[in-house]
Amino acid sequence: MKKTILILYNKISAVPLDDELDVLEQVMLVKASLHELKYDVCEIQIGFNFDKVIKEIKKINPHIIVNLAETINNRGEFSYMPAALLGYLGIPFTGNPLVPLFQASNKVLAKKELARIGIPTPSWVTLDNLQSIKKKKTYILKPTWEEGSLGLDEDCVFKGTDKKFIDSVRNKSRDYFFIEEFIEGREFNVSIIGNMGKPQVLPIAEMTFNKFPEGKPKIMGYTAKWKENSFEYKNTRRTFKIPSKDKDIKEKLVKTCEKCWNEMGFKGYVRIDFRVGENRIPNVIDLNLNPCISQSGGFIAANEKAGNGFTEVVRRLLEEALLA
Repeated sequence: MKKTILILYNKISAVPLDDELDVLEQVMLVKASLHELKYDVCEIQIGFNFDKVIKEIKKINPHIIVNLAETINNRGEFSYMPAALLGYLGIPFTGNPLVPLFQASNKVLAKKELARIGIPTPSWVTLDNLQSIKKKKTYILKPTWEEGSLGLDEDCVFKGTDKKFIDSVRNKSRDYFFIEEFIEGREFNVSIIGNMGKPQVLPIAEMTFNKFPEGKPKIMGYTAKWKENSFEYKNTRRTFKIPSKDKDIKEKLVKTCEKCWNEMGFKGYVRIDFRVGENRIPNVIDLNLNPCISQSGGFIAANEKAGNGFTEVVRRLLEEALLA
């Protein structure tokens, strides 16, 4: 008798943006791989009606749940709730458990945790402490909860001398926005997949910003990730060809990823984004737990570079889900 795998994913809103629709591609790809692995497959969307979801899951009684739920109601502050529900049910599920998901979903909380364990991360300022902004530095206004870079683009980058911009953020909610020091330099994305509970750091990718005019911030914002006809999308490219002279940076990236995984309780799969300035020290700018596994995403690209096809990735995630 075939075992049943349940795919749980977030209910799509009435007028979805591209980053929200991306989960449908992931569901399709995972379903095909699960059939290839000889499983029966069911799907459930999750919204705020938890009682309904719990009843549906109990009725199916799956062997493992593939947790592709990125948000609830397209709000990043609820991204940890599906893991909380699945932990309550006691059914094995792919990806990260509740505590690290909660810590990573709130970017300020994540930065505090990184600082606690000694991981470099750019300095930050909460909106109730704007007087600590330094005039000589460059900053970026970031959403506290959103994943997929929603609400993040080049117009969020500003100088510490820009009084007009600083005054404009006083009306924003301190619970939903914060300010981070913007590190001029290079950007790296590093994907990690579990290997019998231990972190396997996959080939390191650098994001290159081609033909960007002087003064244009080099960031992976919403436009660069999702708007295919934009200058930013067309001229921001991923490369795995890291020069040999950057061996020291690569070693630091790997060690940082392993430390984050081990000390923050990560499981299954993660992508960590870094900025590296002139001092050659990698600073963590984002923790992406349960990152996108669409074909165009960085996590799958890194796996393909390592020789792992999509079905092998799914198999590995299922295997990790069964570990205590």
